[in-house]
Amino acid sequence: MAEKVLVTGACGFVGPFMIEELQKKGYEVRATDLPEADYSAIERQNCEIVPANLLKLKEALKAMDGVDRVVHTAARMNYFMTRPEYELANYHVTVTTCEAALSKGVKHFVHFSTCDTYGPPEYSPVYENYPQKPINLYSITKLFGEQAALRYHKLHGLPVTVIRPTTIYGPRCVYVMGLFLGLPVLLKETGLKMVPLPKDGFNANLVHVEDIVGAAAFLLEKDEAIGQAYNVSDDSAMPYGGLIEVLLNSVGIETKRVLPSANKLIAIGASAISHFPQIFFTKVTEFFQSQWDKVITEHRLVPAMSPRFDPGFTSFGRGEYYFSNEKLKKLGYKLRYPDLRKGWFETVRWYMENEWIPTYEQIESE
Repeated sequence: MAEKVLVTGACGFVGPFMIEELQKKGYEVRATDLPEADYSAIERQNCEIVPANLLKLKEALKAMDGVDRVVHTAARMNYFMTRPEYELANYHVTVTTCEAALSKGVKHFVHFSTCDTYGPPEYSPVYENYPQKPINLYSITKLFGEQAALRYHKLHGLPVTVIRPTTIYGPRCVYVMGLFLGLPVLLKETGLKMVPLPKDGFNANLVHVEDIVGAAAFLLEKDEAIGQAYNVSDDSAMPYGGLIEVLLNSVGIETKRVLPSANKLIAIGASAISHFPQIFFTKVTEFFQSQWDKVITEHRLVPAMSPRFDPGFTSFGRGEYYFSNEKLKKLGYKLRYPDLRKGWFETVRWYMENEWIPTYEQIESE
């Protein structure tokens, strides 16, 4: 009989990909999320669905009953939530889920953390032993959750592995793509042909959702990963000028990397903007939405994604955002999308084919 894996937060962006990955590997999958969550994306995946509020131990135990392994993706990220809301979603849910997993004797518990727990790195690449100094409520409470999971391993023997993804992109993503794809589309719709960009800049790397779920499933079967944390990122560490070039080229905007870098000014500006009041970000996002509504209407698109600008996005300008994947690869994991340009262009074509954005001719040349 196949082992059963519980996927928490199953209705989020990563959840359906995680379910599919585990099913391909021969596992039976049980999916759980809040009772009021939208299960439409996973109802057709032929998996068992057990709605549960994981803050309640009784419900967590019910969701965990008969489960062999757990992939804990459940979390919340909304930069305007209150601290108690963040703590409930990212810390207390993890504690209760770990307690239930311990009670049920699961064989392996993979906990999703984030590279944001490192804070703005002072140097790169960032390895797993880099000091964790989170700077916002999301990353602070994600660190609390990670530490709680590892504490259950250290004190009670729960077989825990932590993964720390960098910024995730891929088909059906709405939050990150609202900035990284939505804004390039709005620029393209103005008729903009070419954008001058910095030659260099801070280094950064992202990761495709297929590599997040691939790495999680890979680690789920590695006993030597128990008690360890692993960054998950691609191999495309590139300066911001190169990163922005990929984003713009993917929607057909030409670029020339001719401007001097201004890392110090960018870092100061990003840090200052991160402290602007909520009304600033609300007004900027409302403006983007008004322009996006015009694009949706004109091109008859699916209104599934919206451009937005939150305080958390300023972290990309505050320093290096380059995270090492060496530890994961040494264990034997092979990236499916090591190259950002290939993965990003393929992802953007998905958005075009599914009519989430207009169709453009991509600029394929390096």
